[in-house]
Parts: sequence; C-alpha cells; structure tokens
Amino acid sequence: MNKKNLLIAVMFSCALQSLMTFTVLAADKYIAEDLSVYLKRGPGPQYGIIGSLKSGEQVSVLETSSDGKYTRIRDSKNRASWIESEFLSDVPNLKERLPALEQELAILKDKANSATQDRQALIDNYTNQLTVANQKITELEKRNSELQAQADEQLSNVESLNNQLDEKRQNLILSWFLRGGLVAGIGLVAGLVLPFIIPRRKKNNWMN
Repeated sequence: MNKKNLLIAVMFSCALQSLMTFTVLAADKYIAEDLSVYLKRGPGPQYGIIGSLKSGEQVSVLETSSDGKYTRIRDSKNRASWIESEFLSDVPNLKERLPALEQELAILKDKANSATQDRQALIDNYTNQLTVANQKITELEKRNSELQAQADEQLSNVESLNNQLDEKRQNLILSWFLRGGLVAGIGLVAGLVLPFIIPRRKKNNWMN
C-alpha cells in the first residue's frame, strides 16, 4: 500500500471514530446567564479559541461529545464551534425573558383590574337594587301606616255613629214611653173627672 492510500485510510478511520464518539442532536439552546462563553475548534481544552458568545444568545445544537462535556453548536453568525455543555440552557436568560414576563404581567394586571371592575360593578348593582328595595319597603310601610290610621279613624267614626244611634234609639223609646204614659194618665184623669163634671140629666128625668 502506498503512502497516499495509507493516509486516506487513516483519515477515514479517524473520521469514522469521530462520528462514533458524537451524538447528533437537533435542538435550540441558550447561553447561560451572566456568561461570556469562548468558542473552540474542538471538544476539549486543547483546542484553540475562535470566538465568543454573550449570555442569552440563541444557538442551534449540532451534536454533543460522548462524555457530554462539550457541545457543537451553530450561532447566529453561522459559525460552527464547540463550547462546554454546562454553559447551555434550555430557556432564555432573564434578560431575554424580561419583556415577555413584563407583557404577561401587564396582561395579568389588566385581567385583575377587569375582574375587580366587574366585581365592583356587580356590588354596585346589588347595592342599587338593595337601595331601591329598601325605598319600596319604606314606602309600603308608610302606606300601611296611613291605611292603618285611616282604618282606625273609620272604626272610631263607626263606633261614634253606633253610640249616637244607640242614644237616639234610647231617646226615641223614652219619648214613646213618656207619650204613652201621658196619654194613659190623661185618660185616667179624664175617666175620674168627667163623671163629676157632666150632669146626670138623664137619670133625673127618668125619675120624674
């Protein structure tokens, strides 16, 4: 085997071994918070640095080493490089998430304010209904008191009329009684007095 073929075989063997030591992934990751990560040419400290990434930058995962310590990524500048796996995060950092969190918080506040307004409107509605009901109750109680007063007054008038009627009836009876007694008395007196007043002419003439 000549040197050229031997070199090709060695390169192919190394490439095959390299492919066997890496696991291919397809996922997006984020550089962890408060870090500036250096990009390396290979999966190990012995490889040179080719750049850096700031905290919060989004990268695409290409593969990871067999020991899991290094991950091959592609950044926004389309650079393929290696970084330590511990510097990757599944979620954006707080700085990147802050606008979304603030927007979500604003939505929650709006919902809370809307719920508070709806509850206050419901309370106000119930309060108004209660006020109207109390007013109607007061009016009905007042009307009832007026009707009761009128009924008491009418009852008093009826009792007064009954008393007057009884009094007139008693007076009428007494008047008739007095008239009857007077007529009887006059008749009795007339029966006793008239015989002495009227002359007994017929008797005297018969005897003569």
